[in-house]
Amino acid sequence: MSKKLQVSIVAIILLAFVYVYASPYLVIYQIHQALKNEDSAALAAYVDFPSVRQGIKDQLNTELVKKFPEHAQASEGGFAAFGALLASSMVDKMVDVMVSPQGVAMLLQGKKLKESLPFQAQLEQSEQQQTQAGEQAKEKLSYHGKYQSFNRFTVEIRHPQKQPPINVILQRQGLSWKVTQIVLPIEQLK
Repeated sequence: MSKKLQVSIVAIILLAFVYVYASPYLVIYQIHQALKNEDSAALAAYVDFPSVRQGIKDQLNTELVKKFPEHAQASEGGFAAFGALLASSMVDKMVDVMVSPQGVAMLLQGKKLKESLPFQAQLEQSEQQQTQAGEQAKEKLSYHGKYQSFNRFTVEIRHPQKQPPINVILQRQGLSWKVTQIVLPIEQLK
């Protein structure tokens, strides 16, 4: 083999490794551009909505189960269990509505869950709330990404006002990545 061919092969292998390592960062940049341009179609290409929906449902239902201790369910009879079932059903419906391209865009921009609910957007805000929203939009969010494994990458979105972070988990799908889970800080939901 000639020296040129060996150098070319080594360069191609190095470029492939660099691409494999940098690919989640490139996807995050593309997601950021879609958010910046308010392009929900482009954002939707990078989000596995069924997986994100199920992950958020699981988080909220787990928190719901914690709020209904077993001893309270036993003392209330079947009504507590029925209430928990009804609440779980409502959580599932709410998440189905919330996890849309627009709802995910709001979460990825660091907005609180209650701000991303469709019915909340329809309510009129007072001038003070509008001023607060404007000030928060001006503040920069910090993003910190790291590999958890070869096929799993986590981005921590932290708000400058020391709110608990939102963790976005991406999974490798072929040569690209998709958002498969959004881990909400439960404290933010209270």
